[in-house]
Amino acid sequence: MGNVVEKCTVKIEGTKLLGYGPLLVTHWGMSGPAILQLSAWGARVLEEMNYNFHVLVNWLNDTSEESLRKLLSATMTQHGAKKISNLNPFPVTNRLWEFLLQRAEINPENRWNELGKKSLNKLVNTMLNDRYAVSGKTTFKEEFVTAGGVSLSEIEVKSMQSKVVPGLYFAGEVMDIDGITGGFNFQAAWTTGFIAGKNAALD
Repeated sequence: MGNVVEKCTVKIEGTKLLGYGPLLVTHWGMSGPAILQLSAWGARVLEEMNYNFHVLVNWLNDTSEESLRKLLSATMTQHGAKKISNLNPFPVTNRLWEFLLQRAEINPENRWNELGKKSLNKLVNTMLNDRYAVSGKTTFKEEFVTAGGVSLSEIEVKSMQSKVVPGLYFAGEVMDIDGITGGFNFQAAWTTGFIAGKNAALD
């Protein structure tokens, strides 16, 4: 809880949905831009899955398996006598590093030169393809933003007036517009509300 990894890649297993950027480990699971992107872009897909699926986390962002194996090989050669838990070669906190070692079933007291082929493969898979089950929505239980609504092609965006029904104005989530995170949606609601209200008052 409280750990942040600045650059991660997260994908939903069995789909083409990808999230990039910071990932925050919370007391209830995962959050941050990488996760929120998946939630926003995959809203309809996740609903069809009944919110039961798996996410695959690449803790090293876009690092390839080949590059990772070269880094680990160099670490084992140059720092073989050091404890694995004491030498963290990745841009993650030491607390998260110890957790990932547990995920890979690696004894943190072992030395780097004691890391066998099987453990090496597990570590590579954990760092690049860490799999977590998702069951249901968050503790909030409800989405923050409603997707869908009146098409922007039917709205004069400079005034927020309907192109179909003169004198009718739209704002916020009633329109087919939603952002990746809450901040974007608040701003969209405030801005369109101001424009719609200002122009409606002139009618």
